[in-house]
Amino acid sequence: MEDHELKKSELIEFAIKFNGEAVESNEMNANELATSLLGLSNTIEEANSIINGSDSKIFVKVHGSFRPGSFIVDIASFLSPNIIQTVFDSGTIATTANVTQILGFVGTFACGASVVAHRTLIRLYKQTKGKKILTKKSLDADNCEITVEGGDGPITVNVNIVKLYESKKIQQALENVVSPLENEDMSDITFLMDGKEQEQILREERSYFHHTDTDIIEEKEYTDYFLITQCNFEGKQTGWRLSFGDSSQSKNKSYDFPVKILDENFLHKVLRREIIISNEGTVVIEARYRKITHRAEKLTVSWEILEVLNTDPPKHENKKLDQF
Repeated sequence: MEDHELKKSELIEFAIKFNGEAVESNEMNANELATSLLGLSNTIEEANSIINGSDSKIFVKVHGSFRPGSFIVDIASFLSPNIIQTVFDSGTIATTANVTQILGFVGTFACGASVVAHRTLIRLYKQTKGKKILTKKSLDADNCEITVEGGDGPITVNVNIVKLYESKKIQQALENVVSPLENEDMSDITFLMDGKEQEQILREERSYFHHTDTDIIEEKEYTDYFLITQCNFEGKQTGWRLSFGDSSQSKNKSYDFPVKILDENFLHKVLRREIIISNEGTVVIEARYRKITHRAEKLTVSWEILEVLNTDPPKHENKKLDQF
């Protein structure tokens, strides 16, 4: 878009601020920043397309210079001039302000006179923890009532926010926006307008925005013995590999598989070296675990250790994955 076109466009300016020890020196990992900003741009552009139609074009640019104070990036969002004219002609298309308000980047979107609560897409994600919508009930032209998996009750929300919430492209883009929070030294991402906080996503809330493009076919819990073939010595949930049983065959890497350890007590003991583990396949544990079968492009299986019951169990007959 040329400069003279920008002057005719609706302009919304806001900032995204990254906080934490990782950016105390006002420096930030270039890859983390690029991924987050690309996710931000894709979120706004896709939201505009969903709300206003594919013919509507919105432009997102890094605006001005990087400012000190944690790590702040100024963002400018423009709606194309021909769409501005359409807004005035029809009154039916959301402006740049509406789109960014619905998302939660600038201010709060009013859901309608009949609704007391004001919501944004970010707030809905934080309230539902990113869970799947189970039911939708229309209340009026602008609002509906939804229930989500594991929710406490119905939630009243704007229909456009629901459309964005259920969009897989929006989900993927938002996951990229919050991806810097995977860095344990990053505390939060905050959106600012005129220096005032609009929305904030904490590191512990990052999982709410994770994209899952799969359907769960089967989910079961079992208890069994495992040989640890790869350990995360930092006590993190990921980076582990296990195999069933404790025979020499189970030490073969062809039989091991990645798992996620959800037992925080066990992880803390590993971190504090209260449990000594090597990566040589010598430690056997008894654990309660969950096997989840997903359907994406193909059937896949994921494994989660829910609780480590014993770190020194007796020997157990080896099993192969195809026996489960």
